[in-house]
Amino acid sequence: MKEAVQVVEVPLVPPTDDQVILKVVFAGVNATDVNVTAGRVFTDQLQVPHDVGLLAFGVIEVLDKNVKSLKVGQPCYAKPEELIPMPCLMPELILLSNGLTARIAIDQACNVKSGDKILITAPAGSVGHIAVQWAKHKGCYVIGMTSSEEKAKLLKELGTDRVINYKTENLDEVLTKEFPEGIDIIWETIGGEIYQTLFKHLANKGRLVIFGCTSGYENVGFPDVHIPNLPYQLLLGSKTVTGFAVPHYIHLFPQYMPQLIEDIMTKKLRVVLDFGLKSSKGEFIGIDSVVNGVEHLFSRKNVGKVVIKIQDQ
Repeated sequence: MKEAVQVVEVPLVPPTDDQVILKVVFAGVNATDVNVTAGRVFTDQLQVPHDVGLLAFGVIEVLDKNVKSLKVGQPCYAKPEELIPMPCLMPELILLSNGLTARIAIDQACNVKSGDKILITAPAGSVGHIAVQWAKHKGCYVIGMTSSEEKAKLLKELGTDRVINYKTENLDEVLTKEFPEGIDIIWETIGGEIYQTLFKHLANKGRLVIFGCTSGYENVGFPDVHIPNLPYQLLLGSKTVTGFAVPHYIHLFPQYMPQLIEDIMTKKLRVVLDFGLKSSKGEFIGIDSVVNGVEHLFSRKNVGKVVIKIQDQ
């Protein structure tokens, strides 16, 4: 990403035609940001040069005279072409999109029921740590794959039933020994060899849901996986492999959003934010630190949602 982007200054144009100017206080870092700058996604919608970034949280600084539903100083959560009023500027609310992804995916794509065994990859990430909590809320037995003791500690605090540190444990051996009947649901974000290993342990009637492929984001994008006789294996075990992209479920946002906001504000839902305090380059402050935040995400050392503090309110 560092080679693909640069910080530029442009004149600030007054808002017109029902527009507003949002003073961005917090910006969220997403794995998708790298796919956008690498030209792998949204290629039919973007022309170079274009803005980058998908999540912003701040306050309205200026608004057009025709805007009656909002007011100056109001906190808002912003995505491209969308502005959502928020009750306050609580930084944890920047996790809104990730929270919606996690909860809707658990319910709709994973179709969990109480007692299901679900294995979640990247469970200490922005979406993953919310998915862990929602799966537990639904009565699932949750298995979390992670790479460090710090992340393992967090996962245990969140209620994860079995934490597998794939740096110190053999994933294939653990699943074979401890879960001989297989895993009902696999939440897959890594791809490549991990995908192939996990598919071997998908139970009969199991669902493998693809959310991304972080193992290839920095180079090839989505590497191929090699599973012999895949159609036969799916048929024989009544198994399914499916993808999940939250834009296809926007119609469910009004159903999920109010409860999610309440759970965040009342701390019923634990939200973990990573401002880079433990990163090699220090806290992520200012727009120049965005690249540092992205690099921190792809170092796989982040715990929770990577957030940049762009400026003070």
